Amino acid sequence: MPTSIRHPLFQWTQLEHDADGISMETSIRWSPSSDIQRQRFLLVDVTGRIFRHCRVESYNGKDLKYETICGNRRVPPFRAFDWSPHDESVVAVGEWSGSATVIKLDDSYTLPITLPVRQQRPCNAVAFSKTGLIATGLERVRTDFCLNIWDVSHRLLENTSSISSPGKSSLEPIRKFASSEAITSIRFFMGQPSTFAAGVKGNCIRLYDLRENVGNASLQFQTACVHNIAIDPLDENYFASAITQKDTIIQVWDRRFGVPPSAASLASGNIQNAPVGPVLEYSDAFGTSASTAQPNIWSLRYCRGQSGYLGGLSSNGDFQIFETKQAFGPNHGHDHPGQGNSTQFSQVQTEHKLRTKRIHHVAPLPEFGRPDNARIVSFDFTNLAGLKGTPSAITLRGTGSVEIYELKGRPPTYALSSDGELVGSGIRVDMDSQIPTKDGSLAPLGLLHVKPSTDEQATGLANTLGLQGISQQSKGEILPKAAMSKRDKGPLSSRERHEKWYENLYLNDVSSIAAALATLTLDRRRCVEGYLFDCRKNMEVVVDDPWLSDMWEWIERAKRLATDEIFVVRGIDLSYLGVCNIWNIDIGSEKAARISGRSQNTDILYAIEAICRSLNLPESTPIKSSLPAHRRLSLYICGFGLPDKEMDITIENTISQGQNTKAAFLALIHNRPKQGLSALRSSSVSANRELALALAGFVKGATDDTWSETIQDISVSLTDPYARGVLALVRNGSWNDVLQEMSLPLKFRIGVALMYLDDDDLTSYITCTTSDCTHHGDVEGIVLTGLSSKAVPLLQNYILKYHDLQTAILAISHTSPRYFSSPLVDTWRAEYRTRLNTYRLFLHRVRFDTGATKLSIASGNNGKPSLTPPARQVSLKCNNCEQAMDRNPAHAAISAPPVSFTSADKNRTIFADDAKSGTACPKCGKHLPRCVICMLWLGMPDPHTKGGVGI
Repeated sequence: MPTSIRHPLFQWTQLEHDADGISMETSIRWSPSSDIQRQRFLLVDVTGRIFRHCRVESYNGKDLKYETICGNRRVPPFRAFDWSPHDESVVAVGEWSGSATVIKLDDSYTLPITLPVRQQRPCNAVAFSKTGLIATGLERVRTDFCLNIWDVSHRLLENTSSISSPGKSSLEPIRKFASSEAITSIRFFMGQPSTFAAGVKGNCIRLYDLRENVGNASLQFQTACVHNIAIDPLDENYFASAITQKDTIIQVWDRRFGVPPSAASLASGNIQNAPVGPVLEYSDAFGTSASTAQPNIWSLRYCRGQSGYLGGLSSNGDFQIFETKQAFGPNHGHDHPGQGNSTQFSQVQTEHKLRTKRIHHVAPLPEFGRPDNARIVSFDFTNLAGLKGTPSAITLRGTGSVEIYELKGRPPTYALSSDGELVGSGIRVDMDSQIPTKDGSLAPLGLLHVKPSTDEQATGLANTLGLQGISQQSKGEILPKAAMSKRDKGPLSSRERHEKWYENLYLNDVSSIAAALATLTLDRRRCVEGYLFDCRKNMEVVVDDPWLSDMWEWIERAKRLATDEIFVVRGIDLSYLGVCNIWNIDIGSEKAARISGRSQNTDILYAIEAICRSLNLPESTPIKSSLPAHRRLSLYICGFGLPDKEMDITIENTISQGQNTKAAFLALIHNRPKQGLSALRSSSVSANRELALALAGFVKGATDDTWSETIQDISVSLTDPYARGVLALVRNGSWNDVLQEMSLPLKFRIGVALMYLDDDDLTSYITCTTSDCTHHGDVEGIVLTGLSSKAVPLLQNYILKYHDLQTAILAISHTSPRYFSSPLVDTWRAEYRTRLNTYRLFLHRVRFDTGATKLSIASGNNGKPSLTPPARQVSLKCNNCEQAMDRNPAHAAISAPPVSFTSADKNRTIFADDAKSGTACPKCGKHLPRCVICMLWLGMPDPHTKGGVGI
């Protein structure tokens, strides 16, 4: 009959002995092979010496009902036990005499298998491996081993009664360890059944590998926390241990940083064999007030369903779950526990440190409304998620009730996966209505499809996803007041059109989440399409964004000039500079990288004049200036002021593309009204021919008040920025009116200013416009700042505004750190690399690294890149000479210990250099180790070497 958890099992008091897994009189263990259909656990009564194998009948989120499948009451007195992970009917107990007994839960009449010891003393620990091995840990006694390994897997298949009957030979351990050392705790690694961890009382934790023929441990961790060893089943690199009495200290270790327990290696001073501390430590995990007795740690368990969840239970019933997470990267400013940052090994280890993400107080003290005898006395993690989709644990209270505790998860959230899917936590998708609905059952996470039926629902969805339009979330802050006042009176400015385009990118199509996700993963799509350092390719990728396309066109032109060293004169490099830099002769912090030798500002003036002469730029401008060369070069940077033949070709190409108004305005800037008229007359659009009549009237000088009013009325209905620019000029004949036409692209307004403003007005206009573009993150301002250090704050605001880190780092990588270094740019680069790794675009990330490194090579740096290439992530070292296994002699270890090559030199024949390449060390000729199974040499011969193909 099913038994309710409200019915008490036993009554007990705490034991004072120090045993692994049993410091109370009852215990509970969850079966790791449980599934949704069959959920089983084990109840243990230490005082009554009873084992009960139980099955869950029902669980409604509050009450749990179970029934007993089988049990065994004929159990000898014991102080340690373990449940076999491969056979649920088998349990091993460690007796007070030191012997271990293997019993069957489903057969109380078959004689158990006894694992005897030579000298009697308490058995502190017993543990099963996944393959049927049993390890027992004993108290210390002289001249005897305290850690024995038994193989009883084949014995369980035989007649156990005949084995244990009188006159038959008893079992013997297959391996023995730890001579005259007390063992306190043992745990096998499930992923590697031949390896296990053992705690040596008051000394250390050792890791043993049964595949090795030596009698010593493979690794060792110096610590006094040697009890209750628990291994994370989902990441077996980490295991935890604790001190059970006096102090409540819990330590988490990383087995990758264990050291061999060789006294010779510790005395040699080798930094790679220096002992290291835990990756995480809780010095007072279950601390209490001064008036309360110090509790003991009864149990440590790792969660089976979620990596990094460590549960701990104290003797006063305090049950806590420590949620840990890997903290990658160096731990700046903090020394490792017990170690400084002076050693190379400690610096490597800090990259794998853990941090505590959250501590779940399952049963804090005192528990409200519960008597003292109702405290939690045992627990174990289940391998199934609860109704909330969070890890769960089965607990046993002092009253005998069995309960399921589910970790308190966070409210359902939405997140964007690296595959471009919108994932919801704790929800189930109703595929009929395609609306996410809350469900009480456990459901996998899936892609959500939402179809709003009205504009109001669409706006609500956009607000939920954080996709508010830029103009909505930045009114009065991003857009200037003048531009806002013109919203209802005329066309948007060039910057406003870009903002509107970005806003429509997210709100045009919200009929499905997939459409919204396509925009949220825009950087991933662009990266896959080849968005990198090829400017022409980038222009094709962002062809739907004219503003970014124009920026990449400017960078492509600047890159071509830098490659041809057109802007390099007498050791002065003016590549990638903008109008603001050239006009103000301001290169800021880049002076050391751009000017070599003893060049001064006067040399920069000479360099500007020399560049104008080499480019054959026209010398005449419509206005007199004290810095004519600066104007000419600045015009060239904007794409204007070209030689006459090049300008004719540019205007003709613009007309052939169907952009007649643009060609006409370009001709007017260069004081070519007849060519502008020809461009408008050649258009098939009637509005352009009417615009040609207005321009013809202006050229003839037939203007009056009526003329201005007529032109004003015509311009109201026009949206073409170039046509509006032409009308702004012909209305009053003032280029200042053209500068006020904000719908024109920025570089055209800058070109007008360079042509027709005097020096003082031009300086003021350039300064104010540069500041305005920087403040609003306008990428059109790149023509002013160039890719100099002045572009960093502009791009920073661009990222904040458009969330486009990708474009910013790809653009600025052409000059940083080649000409200047910026911590902000370094942060962008690291973040973009992390983002590519998150998308699992590892090859694209490598291409980004190599491309950025090549761009950082300065002409005056002897071909060395300014950007340090990333360090090698994997390296192989020979066990004989302790040097790198590659053939590059530059990679030989500088601090490698001296090795006698007397025997090794004999092996350095032609076969060691050629035929054995890939299977032998290229430094000393020593063979790689053999495989323990097939006994063949490890490695693969290099087919590119002599004799390597025929092997």
